[in-house]
Amino acid sequence: MNAANVITVIAVLLLVLIISLPLIKKMKSGETCCGSEKVKVRHKKLKNPVGSYKLNIDGMHCQNCVKRITEAVNNIDGLSCRVSLEKKEAVISYEDKPMTDEVIKLLGAMDFLAEKV
Repeated sequence: MNAANVITVIAVLLLVLIISLPLIKKMKSGETCCGSEKVKVRHKKLKNPVGSYKLNIDGMHCQNCVKRITEAVNNIDGLSCRVSLEKKEAVISYEDKPMTDEVIKLLGAMDFLAEKV
């Protein structure tokens, strides 16, 4: 091997190392697939809830998934959502009508699989 090839190999190895450092740092810090575990989820409180139901949700991996689901459901008028990553479920409270099918379709569009318990 001549000197130019050795320098090229060393440069490629350094480039791979530099590109890999953020991934290694993320893995060591305990971050999950979608972001940091330090995600704040804002809960919505309904004035006059008349009922609630549970949905099993597949595809959640971290607190960022919980936040995305909570915010999406809470943006629907008359619905409030609490999501448990550990139980892989959401409890949906409603004021007027449950809108179960709409929520399941919404979560499906977000690449989560939801079904009523």
